[in-house]
Amino acid sequence: MDNLKSNTIVFLLKFVQYNFKYIKDFKEGDLYFTPLRQFIDLENLHGNQKTGDRYEGTIHQDIDNLQSLTIAGYQINVNEVSNMSLDTSIPDYMLDNYGICSFFAVRFRDLEKIDEGHNTYKIKRKTLNDIKMTEDGNRILFGVNNIIELLKESVNYRIQNGPVLYYNPKDIDALQIDDNAKMFYKLEKYKFQHEFRLIKDISDGNNVLHFNSIKNFAFNAEHMIFNS
Repeated sequence: MDNLKSNTIVFLLKFVQYNFKYIKDFKEGDLYFTPLRQFIDLENLHGNQKTGDRYEGTIHQDIDNLQSLTIAGYQINVNEVSNMSLDTSIPDYMLDNYGICSFFAVRFRDLEKIDEGHNTYKIKRKTLNDIKMTEDGNRILFGVNNIIELLKESVNYRIQNGPVLYYNPKDIDALQIDDNAKMFYKLEKYKFQHEFRLIKDISDGNNVLHFNSIKNFAFNAEHMIFNS
């Protein structure tokens, strides 16, 4: 494994709600895609800032370096302006018509070698803490280690996939990011999630896809993570 690049995904983790049907479906390779709006509502309506995110599908840019500001033809003294921000969002219909399925990506850089002779690794303590931070409610942790096959299936389904990019709201140009890309951006406060997401158009009412890479290669990761 020593020749792997630091950002190579070694395996994916996913918390599945402790419900017989959800667990059975996941083990059989069926993944659910949740509308983006549901994550917005989780924070706005329920105060959940762990899974919820009011800025899902939105780039939030803090502006603190204004050179000039004109509103309705009136020149504003920028020295009197504070806490100004710019939000650019995907169209409202996309919040209901696009669903995401999220995983925690464990990369090669998240591992440390513990036995040179047997090429043995363990997950770094910080990454373990990040995994535990993502736990939200009564859930079981599963792992998936056939990443290549999962990506191939995603391409065959013609769905979007990729890592989430975590950004500093003071260091981003919101106007330069297109709508599809916005769905892969989150504020840097969420970087503990190490998120890799699949995004599907669910406007036809179908929010489930079957993945053989999940059915054949998923494993219970509870012992590996919580007893480390």
